[in-house]
This record gives sequence, structure tokens and C-alpha cells, in this order.
Amino acid sequence: MKLKSGIKIYGKNLDNVLEINSGVVHHSEQEPVEIVFNDIKFKAQYEPNAHLAKRDWRKLSAQELHVIKGDHVNKKDYNSIFIGEIPEELKEIFNKLNLHSAVSDNDAVQKFVENKEVVQELNSHLNTLLEEISLAPYKFMSIATNYPNSEVVSLNKRKLPENYTFKDIRYIGVHKDSSKDMTLHTCYQYGNRFTINLGEQTRYFLFINLTMKQAYNMLKEKEELKNIEIINENITDYFLKYYPDYPMIKVKQEPYQFYIAPTDNCFHDGTTMGNTAIDVVITYLGKFCM
Repeated sequence: MKLKSGIKIYGKNLDNVLEINSGVVHHSEQEPVEIVFNDIKFKAQYEPNAHLAKRDWRKLSAQELHVIKGDHVNKKDYNSIFIGEIPEELKEIFNKLNLHSAVSDNDAVQKFVENKEVVQELNSHLNTLLEEISLAPYKFMSIATNYPNSEVVSLNKRKLPENYTFKDIRYIGVHKDSSKDMTLHTCYQYGNRFTINLGEQTRYFLFINLTMKQAYNMLKEKEELKNIEIINENITDYFLKYYPDYPMIKVKQEPYQFYIAPTDNCFHDGTTMGNTAIDVVITYLGKFCM
């Protein structure tokens, strides 16, 4: 399918940062990747209806780049993605935490707990950065780790047992985020997230450049869905079923780069495909706009 004008992306050298593919497939249609980390080795497992990005990535054409590149027209927190790099002084402070040696979420968090003075310095610099781009109060969300060579990284940790192992993991695939009281028609009000790559290797953010309003309107064009109630809880399944050939965009996120994205208002995931080192990210929630 042809790329529609929707969510715009802002950043430097976008022609070298972005790739595009030809849509999604049900996870059963692709050989699962093998994840190897330290003494762990396993084939990725997925939730029953998980969809993954097709692997036919390529550079964007000039026309596709023009469609998706930010033009500052009607730029809002809910219809824009931003890519940038944190300041050098912040990088140096993060380096003191030695997060690259973490092997789990708890291990990464423990490094923050054990280095209170460094964290105090970090918070001061991070708050300065976030306040410059924030339209509303923001809050810390998480420090998270992901296995290397994961085709997608998101999983529902609330469903996992307390001392879960890789055998319990089921990736959810391409999805939209959701809060308790959110509806399909209010999800644009829930802001966006600011995520820094604290790992040693490049990771990628994957997204479909349509807002939920656009996705909903496209589904309502389908005759067989005219009488179906499409809501926040089922729009992902319906869209990926009826528009599997709508392309996804892959955004390169190098170490110490951040992305800002309206993850309540677009279908997305992350990937660490090809990596050998653990992925570490820190995320804040708010209404950020640059």
C-alpha cells in the first residue's frame, strides 16, 4: 500500500535513519528468531494473535520521505515523532552507572539504587532537558532491558509469574499502548513517551504512521466492518487483519539517542534484531514536543 500522510517524523539525516517495508505478517508465517544472551538460548514465542513487521526493509523513496518528514504544520505531541541525541554531559553521567553490564530489569534498577549521588546529578540534567520540551507535567515510567536479537521487544509483564524466565515470555507484537480509562476517541489526549537508548548497540523503533483516528476511518471504509463496533481494545487486531500491507517505518536509534513518540496513538513496537548486547532503555511519559 502507498504511504498516507499522517504522523510526521522530525530529525537529522532522516534518509539514513529511516527504512520502510511492505507491512506485517502473523507471527506464524515467519520463522521465529533465536535469541542468545550469556548462557540463555531460545526461540522467540508470541501471543496468539501477534503480528510482526515483514523483513523486506529498504530505504524510503524521495516521495515517501516527503510524505513522512516533519513539516511543522499542525505539529502536536500526538501526531509527531522526534529523534535526537542527549547532551554530552548526560552521556558522561550515564556512563558512570555502567548500565551495559546489566542482565535484567532488576539489575539495571539496582545500579541506580547503588549510585544515589550519580542519580541525583542525572535527574538534575534530565529534568533540565525534559522541561525544555515539555508541554505538561511528566513522570518517570521505567528502566527496562530487552534481549538482543528480538524481532519485537514488548511483552505484558503483568501476566508473567514473579520469577519468570525466558520460557514464560510471549511477545505481543505490533500494538498500541493503552491506559485504563482510554477510549479510541480520547487516546490522542494521553501524550507521548520519551525513550533513551542506554545500550551499547543501535536499536530500532517500528511504527505505522497513522493516528488512531485515521486507522478507524480506514476500517470503516470496509463494507464487512460497517456494523462492527471498533474500539480501543480491538482496533489493532482489526487493522492488522484488514490492512496487513500498510507499510511500517523503522527508525534507527543509536546509543544515547532518544525518540519521542505518541505510542497511545499509533501501532508500534521496538526491535533489537542483529544485536548481541543487552538493550537498556529509560522512558518518561508526558506531552513532549520539539
